[in-house]
Amino acid sequence: KSADELQESGASIKRQAEKMSKLISELLTISRMDRNTLKTNFEKTDISELLTFVCDEQAEIQKKNVSLSTDIDDNITANADKFLLARLFINLISNAYQYSYENSEIFISLKQDNDKITFTVEDNGIGISNEDLPKIWERFYQADTSRSNRENGNMGLGLSMVKWIAKIHNGEVFAKSELKKGSIFTFIMPKN
Repeated sequence: KSADELQESGASIKRQAEKMSKLISELLTISRMDRNTLKTNFEKTDISELLTFVCDEQAEIQKKNVSLSTDIDDNITANADKFLLARLFINLISNAYQYSYENSEIFISLKQDNDKITFTVEDNGIGISNEDLPKIWERFYQADTSRSNRENGNMGLGLSMVKWIAKIHNGEVFAKSELKKGSIFTFIMPKN
């Protein structure tokens, strides 16, 4: 084989290994969630700082030409598990990137009032049908069953994990969507 063919083979193997690693990590997390053995570490957390870091990281690693804008209030703190909350943010933001059209925009906000914190991620991507919307929180369910979805390494586990993370933070997560117009995912947790 030529050097170019060997390089492409190596890159393909690396992509597949990364997908397998992600899947194994998600399956282990879900298994621990089911057995109530996933260790949580709740501590005072600067949610604003955590979300800003996640947004910056996601903007750097995404390959699509999608812009990300944010409206994150400063110094929002709460008792939370940093690792799990970061996972919730990453899952929702990476989904917004994945299902957005090229040259579109994602909008992230983080606000607080007297007793609650509200995180929102909004895209103007492919959207989700009314029929599929209630099912997106189920494990392995994928509204978009296209081959490209599987190629991206998504197996339909991310949103079920998001729902569980919201629950252990005494919060809730919900979605609104319209086909070919986009989706809005909202996570609300108490400010404690």
